[in-house]
Amino acid sequence: MRVALSHVGCKLNQAEIEALARAFAAAGHEVVTDLACADVHVVNTCTVTAEAARDSRRLARRGARYGRELPTVVTGCHATTSPKEMERIPGVALVVNNHNKARLVEAVERHLLASAPSTAQPASTPGPGRTRAAVKIQEGCSVGCSFCTVPRARGPARSRPLKEVLAEVARLLQGGAQELILTGVLISSYRSGGVDLPGLVEAILTQLPLRRLRLSSLSPWAIGPRELAMWSHPRLCRHVHLSLQSGCAATLRRMRRPCTPEQFAAAVARLRAAVPGVAITTDVIVGFPGETEEEFQDSLAFVAAMGFARAHVFGFSPRPGTVAATLPGQLPPEVIRRRVATMRAAAAAAQGAFLAGYMGQRVEVLWEGERGGWWEGHTDTYVPVRVPAGNVEPNHWGWVEVEGVDGGAAWGRAVAPP
Repeated sequence: MRVALSHVGCKLNQAEIEALARAFAAAGHEVVTDLACADVHVVNTCTVTAEAARDSRRLARRGARYGRELPTVVTGCHATTSPKEMERIPGVALVVNNHNKARLVEAVERHLLASAPSTAQPASTPGPGRTRAAVKIQEGCSVGCSFCTVPRARGPARSRPLKEVLAEVARLLQGGAQELILTGVLISSYRSGGVDLPGLVEAILTQLPLRRLRLSSLSPWAIGPRELAMWSHPRLCRHVHLSLQSGCAATLRRMRRPCTPEQFAAAVARLRAAVPGVAITTDVIVGFPGETEEEFQDSLAFVAAMGFARAHVFGFSPRPGTVAATLPGQLPPEVIRRRVATMRAAAAAAQGAFLAGYMGQRVEVLWEGERGGWWEGHTDTYVPVRVPAGNVEPNHWGWVEVEGVDGGAAWGRAVAPP
């Protein structure tokens, strides 16, 4: 059976789709990238925003573009919270909720294999992520933010066993991955057999020959001495994603976030003092119910003061079943759009200032691929870097002297290692 896989949303969804690709390949199926030659399409959905839910439904409909009815299997958060809606999409043959995702390959074989052509050879490369792969270390969340559907879609926080994580990391290294991302819903909550996140990082970097380890996102309220000590390992990327959501204390209280702007700013200061050159990225919600113009201006000023390397800004969209969907003070769409544009402009200015600091620097890059006559890769601070196509190989390391920055990326020329 030829299987195509797609996903919407965060690095956790990416890690899950990569794990599913490896599982299908291990079961003797062929993982393909072209839907036109696939026998089944698996979509890992997202519901964190209304836009993510729409994108999930759009992906699920892609099979209808072809001259045959391509069976589609949907899983993930939107499939879990809105299964009936997904079942009504033409071509959707199976809905697998998050609780049963680990048995998805078995479910597909049981329900769809009989109608799919047989393929004797597994894929030569087990799914996406050969250069950079994501490893899920944790699932679910117990924080209870008023706007979030994750607890309903994924359940309470729970962690994978340490030995299981180490074994997966070892397999990915053997498969050629050069950089790994530890991901989950709330990885700061990782606990397994008395080992916390810093302990897991220590185990990976001392026991396995990994060149570069990246963390997907940390909780701003969990940046203590043990977390800061993780960067005593130079192979841990100097990139920290801290979800802010709002820079206004009153808005954060309505969001039920367990962090104040002052606590967030203190965490940022500790990180910058302990990790020179660290890139701090964030998420910001604009137009949360009850957000006054004054509260928005407070959030805008706070975001500008933080000097983020990048900020993902999106307008509030009420998610069914959340507290925030029922709060008074729901804002008109035109007000949200205007505030999103203003906040994105501030975020873009901060990103430009951060990138300008790379002018003239020499940076190490893991090359990922070629596009439009340029080779592209990322630094450990997750800055995209491009050089003109030439003597560069994918999944190899190189050095670049930065000659310019534009559009959220740096570009320059390949140079010899220092």
